[in-house]
Amino acid sequence: MKKSLLFVLAVLITTAAFAQSRVTGKVTSSEDGSPLPFVTILIQGERGLGTNTDIDGNFVIERCPSDAILVLSYVGFTTIQVPVEGRSVLNITMNPDALALEEVMVVAYGTARKGTYTGAASVVKSDAIKDVPTLSFENALNGKVAGMQITTNSGQAGAVSSIRVRGIGSMNASNEPLYVIDGVPVVSGDTGQMSGYIYATNNVMSTLNPQDIESITVLKDAAASALYGSRAANGVILVTTKTGRLGRPVVNFKASVGLTPSFATVNFDIASPEQQVELYYENFWNAGKYDGKSDEASSKSALSQLNKRFNKHGYYFTADDNTVNSLKILGMTDGQENREGKYYNWDDVLFRTAIYQTY
Repeated sequence: MKKSLLFVLAVLITTAAFAQSRVTGKVTSSEDGSPLPFVTILIQGERGLGTNTDIDGNFVIERCPSDAILVLSYVGFTTIQVPVEGRSVLNITMNPDALALEEVMVVAYGTARKGTYTGAASVVKSDAIKDVPTLSFENALNGKVAGMQITTNSGQAGAVSSIRVRGIGSMNASNEPLYVIDGVPVVSGDTGQMSGYIYATNNVMSTLNPQDIESITVLKDAAASALYGSRAANGVILVTTKTGRLGRPVVNFKASVGLTPSFATVNFDIASPEQQVELYYENFWNAGKYDGKSDEASSKSALSQLNKRFNKHGYYFTADDNTVNSLKILGMTDGQENREGKYYNWDDVLFRTAIYQTY
């Protein structure tokens, strides 16, 4: 019995020894046959098992399964899979990844290869911004370009984004970069009517559909001004839109809906029209008393101010005892309608909510 058990164990150990063997080899480039150092070699499906090539491109894998598949990856080269198939020596050739080394960038004077371009530029492809839920492609660039800061000064839809490429370049002049769309310089200015000195409410760049953008190149150094001169002092953002391609037609449809919830505005108690008029009256009445006027003169001045402001809207005011306690809001008639007791709710207009849809 003991001899039988020893025989079975010996057979199993011998089988395991045949199943795993020592694999050596060399990895070279298909272009010139030069060895590739520090290539990462992993065994597919085996976590933590693998090795790297040395300075001469040689590698050794101890206890490699005979049916293993080696996965080789190297910067600038296409990742490949090589089956071992019981072999102990593997000489592997890797092909350069032409797309990674020769990525085309749109720059000021045309196009350039990423591998040969010496300036400071960043490229953002359409895949990086197509799924970002934003109305303007400028906001979609947030966090995707090194050295570029994007801040929104207003929460209004389509509000201007403040973009700074490598900081502030001037204390008095504009610090906005130059936008170039398909080779045509454009001005990213304000198109709203409610703008002020602090912020702007709208931007002509928000009319550019992010789904129509093929790529965005941000030029950040002096090479950016090679073609555009002083206008490019704050950097250049080059936008390349999509063009037609050969092949069967493809139709993409994307829709978004934005809601403004009521709790965003209904978070305070609003004074009624009567209370607001009483506050106006008290303000003007106190101003008269501060100037040394009597109660009657102060009330007359306050009523005059109110009537001057609200007579055109169909209201007039009286105060019999010259105090706010007897203040009355009376309606005027234009022959068609008497405004008595009818007030327009400006709160519903100023804080109205709606559904914003884009397609």
